[in-house]
Amino acid sequence: MTDRLFEQDPYIRVFNARVLECEEKNGTYRIRLDRTAFFPEGGGQPGDRGWIDTALVSDTHEKDGEVWHYADRPLAVGAGVQGRLDWAFRFSNMQNHAGEHIVSGLIHAKYGYDNVGFHMGSEAITLDINGELTEEQIQEIEAEANRAIEENIPIQAMLPSKDALEQMTYRSKKALDGDVRIVEISGYDRCACCGTHPSRTGEIRLIKILSVQNYKGGVRIAMLSGQRALEDYMEKHENVVKISHLLSAKTGEISGAVERLQKEISDLKFRMVQMKREMLTMKAAGQPVEGKAVCVLENELEGNELREYANLLAGRAERVLVLAKNGSLYRYVLIDGGQRAREFGKEIQSLYQGKGGGTAQMIQGTLSGNVDEVKRWFEN
Repeated sequence: MTDRLFEQDPYIRVFNARVLECEEKNGTYRIRLDRTAFFPEGGGQPGDRGWIDTALVSDTHEKDGEVWHYADRPLAVGAGVQGRLDWAFRFSNMQNHAGEHIVSGLIHAKYGYDNVGFHMGSEAITLDINGELTEEQIQEIEAEANRAIEENIPIQAMLPSKDALEQMTYRSKKALDGDVRIVEISGYDRCACCGTHPSRTGEIRLIKILSVQNYKGGVRIAMLSGQRALEDYMEKHENVVKISHLLSAKTGEISGAVERLQKEISDLKFRMVQMKREMLTMKAAGQPVEGKAVCVLENELEGNELREYANLLAGRAERVLVLAKNGSLYRYVLIDGGQRAREFGKEIQSLYQGKGGGTAQMIQGTLSGNVDEVKRWFEN
């Protein structure tokens, strides 16, 4: 069994060990050591990264009680090696894991809800809580969590005896057998946990809740702690300053400036729609209509404008076919006052590989072919 140095001291960054096994699979080498400071993925916390001599370790997992390091090159069995953690990655995980403990513990203590799902992702840490929380309640939890950081409380890991464990109240997602490792932050949380954490809450530095959304009858909380929370703030602050300059508004007033801009855009869109309708009406009034049927090609028409233009022309002809180029095909709208639009649709399908559908009065779809031929067919 691998000696788990991370359980003895989570601050060990460099250690010496001996290679017990090395197996290759699909270009990745699975390495087992006699001792390791690499934490294997578990309890929602990712496996550690780093180096064993010159081998780059991209992940660490546990299988059948053994810790396996996944590396980019082989190591000789029996060789003495030096392991080095990617400490920035590990310590960030320690900060975020401890931040999750505080938030989950506060929610459980105040509202009786449980953390039923926990994942430390590349974008954020997510907590699935089996009860609903309001925005005001979340803000209170965040404020209390950061007070725990200010208090710089010890974070203690322990393996209580079976008798002591039975007398202890602690959070756990499932029933556990054998030795149970308990992590305690006095006054805030006591939880069964296999992960790594800082020695005191002050090392977390900052807890920030990013978002809350309804999820499976409860809520999913996205949060960050420590360095990742600070980096997230710095990135967002940089964006806020850029937006402030673009809008010529103070940073504290950009939401109001955006709302005004959205209203201006909405008003402009409405005016554009009105103007397009007026232009279509004028265009339709000037369109020569000879006989009972008219077929026109109007490539500049977009979206619903094709149907609107056909409706305007339908007031002056018994049947109307309006076409617009769309890649290698033509979009079309056909209106027939004699309620025979579907019959024409079948002919379009047969003659011009047409596709589409509609009512007896109007159909729309696509067709292919020579426009002049289509025009002669329809108007005759």
